[in-house]
Order: sequence, then structure tokens, then C-alpha cells
Amino acid sequence: MSGKKKGPAPNNGVGYGRPPVHSRFRKGHSGNPTGKRRRDEAERTKKLICQEAYRLLTIREGDKVTKMPALQALLRSQITCAAKGNIAAQRAVIKAVQDIEAEARARRTTSSNKKVKDLSDMSDEELLAIVAAEEDGQA
Repeated sequence: MSGKKKGPAPNNGVGYGRPPVHSRFRKGHSGNPTGKRRRDEAERTKKLICQEAYRLLTIREGDKVTKMPALQALLRSQITCAAKGNIAAQRAVIKAVQDIEAEARARRTTSSNKKVKDLSDMSDEELLAIVAAEEDGQA
């Protein structure tokens, strides 16, 4: 060991904790000029899941090659497993269909409730008109 100590490195302004002058933040300017907030992790995860769910996959069924979203391919696979006798897949498919039908039924009843006023507030003519319209619609 030579015993000579090297003096401090020349201060040229670049190094650890000292980026080049051209890439430093300017005085009086924000580090976030557009002012957009960064999305939290949950939002980023939801966006990533949606991107992957709707990403197009190339699927081969026999000799036929088709492109479909990953979500549709997953549903086809689930229904195929259910048709082959997989009990868990059957339960999942039946529950999904029942939920969709219950939601549609609830939507129909709320939309029909909005159209009909309270029966006690209607006149006889209004009631007869409703009955006649329903008979015409069923016929």
C-alpha cells in the first residue's frame, strides 16, 4: 500500500445522487406537470385483468382455427368440462346462468313497475285500457 491518499474526486456534477444537469428538475417546475394522479394498485390490477380477459387467443377445434377473447375460451372450456360430467364445473355453470336469469327477471319487474301506477289511483277507463293492451300484446 502506497500510503498516499487520493484527494476528493473532481466535482463535475455527475454521480451518485447527482444526475446530469440537463435531466434535473427545473426550479419552479413540478415533477408532475400534467397533474395526473398515479392509479393505485387495485385499479392497475383491474385494468391488467381486463386486458388479459379480452386478449385474443387462437383456438383450434378440430381442423378449424378461430380467434376469440380469452374469457370466451375459458367459458367454452368450463361448459365443455361440465358437459363431460365435472360436478364442480356443472355447479359453476348452473349458478352463473341462474344469476343472469335472476338479474334479467329483476330488471323486467322493475321496468314494468315503473310503467304501472298504483291500481287504486287509476280510473276504470285506464284499467280497461291496460287490460286491452295486454290482451292485444298476447294475441
